Amino acid sequence: MTARSGLGKIPALSLALLLVCGAAARAQEEGELRQGIKWLSEGRFREALVAFNQFKQQAPLDARPYFYSGMALTEMGRLTEAALEFDEAVRLDAQKTEYLILQANILSRLKQNERAREVLAAVGKESAALTQEPAWLWLLSDTYHRLEQFDEALKILDLIGRRTPADARVDLNRGQIYAMRMKFDLALEAFRKSLEKSPDYAPAHFEMGKLFYQRNQMEASGKALREAVRLDPGQAEYLIKLGQACLALDRIEEAIGHLTRAFGARPTDSAAAQIYYALGTAFQRKGDRAQAAEYRRKFQEVSAAQKKREEQEQETGRLIAQGEKQLDRGDEAAARALFEQAVKLDPGNWDAHGYLAEMFLATADWRRSYPHLVKMEEAEPDSVVGSYLMARYWYLSKEFGKARVYAEKVRLVRPGHAEARNLLGSIYAALGQNEEAAREFEAAARLDPARADFRENLRKVDPRKPQ
Repeated sequence: MTARSGLGKIPALSLALLLVCGAAARAQEEGELRQGIKWLSEGRFREALVAFNQFKQQAPLDARPYFYSGMALTEMGRLTEAALEFDEAVRLDAQKTEYLILQANILSRLKQNERAREVLAAVGKESAALTQEPAWLWLLSDTYHRLEQFDEALKILDLIGRRTPADARVDLNRGQIYAMRMKFDLALEAFRKSLEKSPDYAPAHFEMGKLFYQRNQMEASGKALREAVRLDPGQAEYLIKLGQACLALDRIEEAIGHLTRAFGARPTDSAAAQIYYALGTAFQRKGDRAQAAEYRRKFQEVSAAQKKREEQEQETGRLIAQGEKQLDRGDEAAARALFEQAVKLDPGNWDAHGYLAEMFLATADWRRSYPHLVKMEEAEPDSVVGSYLMARYWYLSKEFGKARVYAEKVRLVRPGHAEARNLLGSIYAALGQNEEAAREFEAAARLDPARADFRENLRKVDPRKPQ
């Protein structure tokens, strides 16, 4: 049950602001939902998820608990699971602009850019209705920016600017877009406006320093970057860029100091490679060839590993995308071959294992799904998709006790999924628990009235039930 089978940290925003839209007007709402929203606003994300899942049992077709669960999972860094929750929220209530915005944002962060753009197209002019809620407009702008839809991002920033004219972030983001478009004079003007509104705004000092560096104005660059570091000394990228500016000014010892401090700020692999390279240059100029050679060696090592990972990710993504296209064309053999190539290239790729597991479960070779299911569970033990597929596997294996454990986990998170409820009914029936089976078959038939097989399953375990 990948994205095809139907189960489907908020950046630079205050979570409390986002919650206002849904929570403030629902003060008299049911207990579990109200408590979950409270815990979500307090940062108690696991407790919030439990409350939302309890509310789902009462109202499996209510979109709100899925939406809020997606917010909690996003804050926990579990973006794939969050995307599935937002998918379900949108499926149940496609008219909510807020749902679409968060869905698009998560998809863009997962680099599913084509789907993100499709969702944003559905948002369209509805964003104008959100002028009273700048938090949502910020999220929308961030998503357009990440997708490099800069004209749309600038339009949203204009909306935010009219609503909150004193917000220095508006000019900062405008400047970043202008800089990416190589409109440096406009970018510089925007950063200056940002600092006029908030003189101690470290990101604006940093962006201005980067811009001066790019224009080879090193004294001005160093001055702006020192101010950024003074205001926010824990940012690795600030320290790295300041170190590079000092190198350009031939201030070797100062450069080494800033670059060495950057290691303590937990730099990414890419940032670490920049540090090693710059330190190699610094020690070479200082005349310490041994240190310079050691840093250059580390730079080459980190860069090679990073390049290998990036190439692997790109090739794996390409194979999976091609496999999805083959599935759309109905060529399952070609799709399976591509997914198997992806697994060989990246043995831990959850998506490729998911497609293969689902494909095998639908054939006489269903036992071949098990190794893929194990890999999926190792990678994402809490995945509702993985639990559903594992429940199907154990049901086919006639290990009904094991199947029940996984199917009940699915019901907890997706009580509105008709096929999952029907599967759980079949598992209960196989265990001789006809009353529980009837309850699940009845739920499946109610959730998807067009499925005659669900009604037939209900009739078999409880002939008294009206059809």
